[in-house]
Amino acid sequence: MSINYGFCDLCLNYIDDDKKTLRELLLKVYSMGYETVAINRNVDENIFETDKKKKKKGIANEPIVCPLPEPMEMEDIIEEFKGKLNILSRITFSYSDPVRTHSLNQSAVLKKYNLFAVLPKTKNAFQHACSQLNTDIITVNPTNLGWKFTRKLYIQAIERGLHFEIKYSEIIQSKTRKFAINYCHLLYTFGKSRNVIISSGTDNVNLIRNPYDIITLGAVLGLNEIKAKASILSQSRHAILKSQARIYGKSIFTIKKLQNESSTEDEDSDCDESVIKKIKL
Repeated sequence: MSINYGFCDLCLNYIDDDKKTLRELLLKVYSMGYETVAINRNVDENIFETDKKKKKKGIANEPIVCPLPEPMEMEDIIEEFKGKLNILSRITFSYSDPVRTHSLNQSAVLKKYNLFAVLPKTKNAFQHACSQLNTDIITVNPTNLGWKFTRKLYIQAIERGLHFEIKYSEIIQSKTRKFAINYCHLLYTFGKSRNVIISSGTDNVNLIRNPYDIITLGAVLGLNEIKAKASILSQSRHAILKSQARIYGKSIFTIKKLQNESSTEDEDSDCDESVIKKIKL
């Protein structure tokens, strides 16, 4: 049975086990017309430092426990919003050293999250995320974008099915607006904003905007109406499907049947080109 994901917000931040605020966020996005949301937990690479300190203290004989936190217990919230929202879990791992990700990808805990996003903090980490890391979403803190973002890296990432995330909360807030808009324009310049998703990226209910405001905002970010709408519809759905392939180790693809099988070779190539254009929205 196929799931109707509808409008998606794939980054609602969850902080300090505050379920009251989380419920307020979910009620707000539901009232705005969203159908699928991802509750995000931010994790820094420093969690691995804690594991090293334990070994130095002579606890090396104990079984190694993955330092990643388990997804939050939210069965009660899922039941509360059943039939209203598709609720997914997401983890965003920020790192500067690519070596930190080796043990991360082997973690059984990571597969318990529906979505895996990374926030690279250095040039090497960003290059690694685009070309090698098995992730779903690459997100960037625009204020930390102190390295050169190139077209080559962008193309490498989208060829691997990765998605770049724009957080509109960073555009709404004046202190991050300039950097965020510059980052969005780079995505447009290097790849016509392909494989771009837009999410709120906030835990503040006052910063939530409805899907049609996001589509309108797309004009400022270099996205036309079709791509802006795709960023919260089809592209978000593609990111979710990509995550399923990562979790289960399978490939997911779509086959489009041509209606006129007796068409000429030129007609077939034209049709294939139109299909590609639709996929890359």
